[in-house]
Order: sequence, then C-alpha cells, then structure tokens
Amino acid sequence: MDMDITVCWGALPEGAEVRGLLERAARFSSDTGLTVQLFDADMIAGEEHLRSAAMHAIRAFDRKSMRSSSIGMEMILYASGRRQISEGVGLVGVHSSTRRIAAVLAGEDASGKCGMLLGALGLERLTEAEAAGGERAIRRLKIPSKGVPKERLKDLALEQVALLDIER
Repeated sequence: MDMDITVCWGALPEGAEVRGLLERAARFSSDTGLTVQLFDADMIAGEEHLRSAAMHAIRAFDRKSMRSSSIGMEMILYASGRRQISEGVGLVGVHSSTRRIAAVLAGEDASGKCGMLLGALGLERLTEAEAAGGERAIRRLKIPSKGVPKERLKDLALEQVALLDIER
C-alpha cells in the first residue's frame, strides 16, 4: 500500500483537556479516509522517529504481519519499540497529562491536511523543535544510549523501531 505520510505537531491550549481528543481524531479519520494516530510528543524523538514507525506499520500491514488490528495501533507499537499494545500506549500514547501532541497522518494527500487536523482537534500548531521530546524521549523510552554522541541520539529511536521487526 502506497501512502503519503506526514507528521503534525500541536499543543493543547491553556486550560484545554485531552478528553475527547481521540474521538475527534477518529472522526477526522473517518471523514477524510486518512489514518490518524496521536502520540504524546514528549515521548517522540522527532519526525523521523514517527515516519519510520509509520513506514514499518504500513509494511507490516502489507505483509499481513501486524500484531494489532489497525495501522495506527501498529504505529504505536513501532514508535514505542514494544510488542505489547498496553505497554506501547502507556509509553507513547496520549494520556490525561499530555500537553503536546504529535500526529501522524497516512493516506492519499495526507501532506496537505495538517492544518485541518489541528483545527479539528483544537490544537495550536507547533514546530517539531517546540514539540518533540528529542533526547528526553530517548531516556524516557529507556533506549540504551551510553557512549552515544549527542548528535546521534535520535538515530537510536530509528534503530529501536527497526529492532521490533527483528525481535519477532
């Protein structure tokens, strides 16, 4: 399956609650025909981390080797580097204390839909630099990084994504 993949970054406005966010994302997905998956941006190393997770999830779908019932949930598994859905959601999923959101849109013409999604979710647009967890995400995901130069830390997230395929 050939899908356009894009990553959007946003923040909940002051005083807004996470409640209802997932339902609004599901409605947006249904209305547009796009796969939409939300992540706690603090747990994401950067855009390439999510792009890699999305590409692996789509490939697993194409090969009929998915561990979950949806491409979006498979993205959660790959982004977290975990095999258990509950563990993956607990690490990188959106929860009540999430303030910054990373969203993956996958499907035909996904790249032009970030603004629409952020509006539908009631999020303020952020840049990757403002939203992504970066090095903190590597530590929070418990990815071993001892001795790795600072400029190579984000590569560890990509490696963690790829290792999930190997560890089947």
